[in-house]
Amino acid sequence: ADEGSSVHYIESCTAPRYSTDSLHSAVVEIFAKKGASVKYTTIQNWSKNVYNLNTKRALVHEDASVEWVGGSLGSKATMLYPCSWLIGRGARARHLNIAISANGQWKDTGAKVIHGAPHTTSRVISKSIAMAGGRSSYRGLLKIAKGATGAKAHVQCDALLLDDRAQSDTYPYMDVYESDAEIMHEASVNRVTDDQLFYLKSRGLDTDQSLDLIISGFLDPISRELPLDYALELNRLIRMEMEGSIG
Repeated sequence: ADEGSSVHYIESCTAPRYSTDSLHSAVVEIFAKKGASVKYTTIQNWSKNVYNLNTKRALVHEDASVEWVGGSLGSKATMLYPCSWLIGRGARARHLNIAISANGQWKDTGAKVIHGAPHTTSRVISKSIAMAGGRSSYRGLLKIAKGATGAKAHVQCDALLLDDRAQSDTYPYMDVYESDAEIMHEASVNRVTDDQLFYLKSRGLDTDQSLDLIISGFLDPISRELPLDYALELNRLIRMEMEGSIG
């Protein structure tokens, strides 16, 4: 993205059913020059025997901004950690990610942000849903390099478990080399309870509608960042995942 420009790149990755294990390896690089604004949106929906390994990074120059918005569904295993290098004064990064894992799936996702210049800011929001024995992991790196004075960073990772077979893990790493950095980290794990379902069903909803409403509220901060047609597609894919129809 050239100086002062604004770019929004949208992609959708999908794979049909395969009879043998397959590998998807993606590489994405973003260069945001001075004052540029780049938003990268992707929804990935893979067959359940695909191993999905991604390498994504952005170099963010002075007063430029990069925003990653992603939805990860399907696959046998996914490893995805978009990285933002804030190398210019006043550079900004925002990471928004959704990961859905069901039976036999492992979503190992997160973000990496390196603050390498003064007065840089970042925000990471990671949402995961695990069900039916699926496993979701948040793995993140936040680094405030020497010389990155006045840096501000906020990391938030939330997990929602739909049953007692699901699993969630969090692995946050923080390396801070400046004393005036402002860093916030918050994490939460919640489970859909019988009381929640009973309350919603007492209002006339069935079990599936109740789960849809709970999940929609949980994912709302990220869903609202998607274009309307992509948000509708993501909701449809989540319902299919819950029914075991994907892959």
